[in-house]
Amino acid sequence: MKIVGQIGVFLGLGLAAYAGSSYNLRLSQAAEVGGTELKPGDYRVQVEGSKATIKGEGRTVETNVQVEDGSAKFARTSVRYDTADGKYRMQQIQIGGTKTTLIFGNSDSGSKAAQPAVR
Repeated sequence: MKIVGQIGVFLGLGLAAYAGSSYNLRLSQAAEVGGTELKPGDYRVQVEGSKATIKGEGRTVETNVQVEDGSAKFARTSVRYDTADGKYRMQQIQIGGTKTTLIFGNSDSGSKAAQPAVR
């Protein structure tokens, strides 16, 4: 019974790690995510479960995200794009100093339109 309790604690801690992670991001060019175009600038990405909220530059975008952990840490944060129709669409973010990759879907289903940031 003691082992089961310890396993529950470790699972709880693991889920807590995914419950709310927050990362800083700087975009050097305009990019679309969740059907909304974000201007170049500094953003904060908050991940809770399968939802990501991106805030900054007067915008807030909520969209679906998949979180993956790789085998090695990334040296720096990098953004990968798809360039369809002459627009950059954010596909994934590799978070520097972690093994974490945030993967965004190609459709804007499940995302909310951008709203002005409340300060």
